[in-house]
Amino acid sequence: MFIQTLFWQWWLLLGIISVSANDVSPPHILFIMADDMGHNDVSYHGSDQISTPNLDALATRGSILKQYYSEAICTPARTALLTGKYPMRTGMQGFPLYNSEDRGIPLTEKLLPAHLKDIGYKTHLVGKWHLGMASKQFLPQYRGYDSHYGLRGGFVDYLSYHKVEQWPDGTLLFGLDLFDNDIPQITEERYVVDALTDRAVEIIFGHNSSTPLFLHYSSCAPHAGNAGGALQPPLYKKLGSRHVANSDRRLYAEVVRHLDYSVGRLVRALADKGILHNTLIVFVSDNGAPTTGMYSNWGVNLPFRGQKQTPWEGGVRVPAFIWHAALKPNVWDGLMHISDWMPTLLAAAGRKKFDEKIDGINQWPSILRGQQSPRKELLVTVEDRDNGYAALRMGDYKLLIGNFTGVGNAYYGAEFLANKETPPDFYDSLASSEVAKVFSTLGITFDYGDVIATRKAAVVKQIDTVKDQVPCIPTPTRGCLYNLKKDPAESHDLWLRGQKIVSLMTMRLRSLWSQMVRRGPTKLNIDADPASHNYICLTWLNNVTQESPLNEKVVYKGAPPFNVGCECANN
Repeated sequence: MFIQTLFWQWWLLLGIISVSANDVSPPHILFIMADDMGHNDVSYHGSDQISTPNLDALATRGSILKQYYSEAICTPARTALLTGKYPMRTGMQGFPLYNSEDRGIPLTEKLLPAHLKDIGYKTHLVGKWHLGMASKQFLPQYRGYDSHYGLRGGFVDYLSYHKVEQWPDGTLLFGLDLFDNDIPQITEERYVVDALTDRAVEIIFGHNSSTPLFLHYSSCAPHAGNAGGALQPPLYKKLGSRHVANSDRRLYAEVVRHLDYSVGRLVRALADKGILHNTLIVFVSDNGAPTTGMYSNWGVNLPFRGQKQTPWEGGVRVPAFIWHAALKPNVWDGLMHISDWMPTLLAAAGRKKFDEKIDGINQWPSILRGQQSPRKELLVTVEDRDNGYAALRMGDYKLLIGNFTGVGNAYYGAEFLANKETPPDFYDSLASSEVAKVFSTLGITFDYGDVIATRKAAVVKQIDTVKDQVPCIPTPTRGCLYNLKKDPAESHDLWLRGQKIVSLMTMRLRSLWSQMVRRGPTKLNIDADPASHNYICLTWLNNVTQESPLNEKVVYKGAPPFNVGCECANN
């Protein structure tokens, strides 16, 4: 295996920037997506509070993506991942799907797993879907995955696997949401994270290694469960993280630690199968943590402002890294968006050309060579309902504008970061992790100085020391502008000083707004009530077609929720 590792590194040194089926075998891909994990919730980012040794071992021997952006909430993030497009291209922007909502990614969209199948991959989804369940055509096994084991909606109770859904009018629906393809898992009794990991391990061991594998492990952790049991670490297990002072944060830490333990199990399975040396492992969170408010999980996004469901950095700038035996360990500072995974993974898999019109950019050559990102801008969000607003990153600058009333505009979670005892040592925990033990069989070791230097480089640094006495909150006539290279905490507004930049970025936002597909009103269907199906969250509509209203693409005709244009320099 060590010789195989050297072989891959040799290809890298020769400048090979794609893993082509004509050159070497396409890599297996393990794509791990955490749910609602904050930037401050992994220890390789510098925090000593929550220990994530398996993730730390992978990250410090891989490429840590320091400026990686996702979407601010579940459904849009998963849409961008699988389509390679901004969610507003498909009408999937904004508030996430209800289980009882008759909507999903339009059937006209070809998703990432279907593209991978075209080039010979076996594709499996284990875990959360949350992209439509009204009709069978919307389900993952009909959208390019060979199999799906997990939940179809946004979250479940970790012990009963039931989803409790409350409608805006107070209607309450509840029922089982855990499936093996079309079969409801009525007799399941395992802790849900263990059930998902067990299935992922089974898929790895049962896979024919001569065929490339795409295993999408989409955990429901550390998302909160139902309101009656929001934080649910494993039962019958000694509660750790004694050093964490806040009791809720401690429970959250245990959920995160169990997710980390599960990652160690997956890496061990890949090694025992004999395919780890040629597996590309990606880890990301779907969005920032909801520190407070509905379904809060006590995750922390500091030093960033905001939280889940906000366009501030805390809602969209999340933990992410990519590992392969051929990658030179580094902290990559290139700008990257979740939509980039479509072309990036396809390039790594050997697809030489991708003609589909998408927003995603192939980052594979840049990550391999440690070069600058080809991405120069990214649309952070456009929200066309309720509070209409938009946010754009262009170069080092970020512009936010619109109606931010009711949006989480503060800094959350500092009070949860207190420790009452000395936390576990970062390096000792990493070096004794399951991943570190596995890596030793590949000849991969962890030098103390290199590990600490990498961790230090991964810490976000605040260069601009000026802090506004009153934090800027955008309005439709006056937005907020930040230089994120110097001010990642979004604490020093440059609106009045950067009027030419404001004008340019506002014009760009207007252009993007004009291309948005209308989401339309939320349609909740009482036929979806699990009580009508023995309290199981089944599909409830007959087959839909590509011409169905569920899939219509209507370009938004309304004006953007801001009235600043080129004349802003005169304000």
